[in-house]
Amino acid sequence: MADVTEERAMALQDLLDRILVTRADQPDAYRRVHLHLRYLRTWFMDGPGWRLLAGPGSYRLERLPSQVLPERGLPRLRAPLDYACLCWILWFAETRSASLEEWFLLSGLAAEVTRAGDGLFSLGERGHRESLVRALQFLEDLGILSHRDGDTGQWVGQEGEADVLYDFAPDAPRLLANFDYAGLDRLREPPPDRATLPWTGETAAPRNRAWRALLLGPAFWRADDPGAFAVLTTEEERFRFDLDEPLGWDLEVGTDHARIWRTAAARTAGSVLLDLLESGGERHVKFIFHPILLLLAVVREWLAAGRLAVEAGGTVAVGAGDLVDALWELRQRHRRDWGVELGEQMGSDQLARQVFRQMREMGYLRGPDPLCRCFLLPAAALMVGQYVAAAPGRASAQPEGEQAELFGEEAER
Repeated sequence: MADVTEERAMALQDLLDRILVTRADQPDAYRRVHLHLRYLRTWFMDGPGWRLLAGPGSYRLERLPSQVLPERGLPRLRAPLDYACLCWILWFAETRSASLEEWFLLSGLAAEVTRAGDGLFSLGERGHRESLVRALQFLEDLGILSHRDGDTGQWVGQEGEADVLYDFAPDAPRLLANFDYAGLDRLREPPPDRATLPWTGETAAPRNRAWRALLLGPAFWRADDPGAFAVLTTEEERFRFDLDEPLGWDLEVGTDHARIWRTAAARTAGSVLLDLLESGGERHVKFIFHPILLLLAVVREWLAAGRLAVEAGGTVAVGAGDLVDALWELRQRHRRDWGVELGEQMGSDQLARQVFRQMREMGYLRGPDPLCRCFLLPAAALMVGQYVAAAPGRASAQPEGEQAELFGEEAER
């Protein structure tokens, strides 16, 4: 048997990285969680205040956020209606679990969703049928249900009497999370600052909220939750110990942001100037990161020229149109290094949407807001890229790394 400390670290990561840990699909992970269940429940309750739920042959960490996280959607689900359909399906599963009826027809599910949707779902709309099928496919990928018979494509196309037969696994109801419905009304309220995240209405102590912001990542910006950030800075050594002792992870705490690094090597890589290799060299990052890193270099040039200024909280506000124009100019110069899709096929608006979405997911960007402003966050200040030519006679260059500075630090010196 592996060392207890190593087993517990792996079990913590199993729960943090998976939506569901099942005995059938992840037997080793399931064994680790089952073996150290008491320790794991204590760790998650003391830190982020999350419950570890046990079902028939499965475990799930109820990772409730305190704030709405941008671009953190589920695979396959593309539109708000997809998520609504997912909730309706899980509600449908819970109602059937009481009667032990696990087999169901898609037409019967659609009829129940139509009634529960109160006008939000219409079986006559093809797009609505597609949303329902995407939610079902997501649950099928998780092993929550099995496709027994029928063709979903024919059902979506309403071809004749087409229908589809599914079978729910006993784990399906366990994916439902219990929120305070009165608190969810806060989601309808505009945030006090367009750059900050709105609250979910899920109540938690400041220390729990700090843990949630760190674990859900990718970066914790002080302005999002000043109270929780104050607890983090006051108890920084305790947070460091509680991460390093069981997981071996590092904690970076700055003036305006904090984040977890899972390895020491990752932390070093996150705070250096990253040189990208031109065509002919060996690429070591995805194409989408090329425009992101080059765009951050452009922002630094604008700051140095006085075109932009660093605002309170370490953010940089810039017009979305300016970023779109800068991206298009960068593509005109470097299209051959960005791959076919980014470099040739996308229009300027589509390219900007892709880049902005990835930057939001990385914790680098918020917006655009209703005034078409984007906000670059402190975490973005530690990354910048440039192209270097490969050395003659060599397949790739050996880039030199250098420490990047936070936005505005150059002006302060």
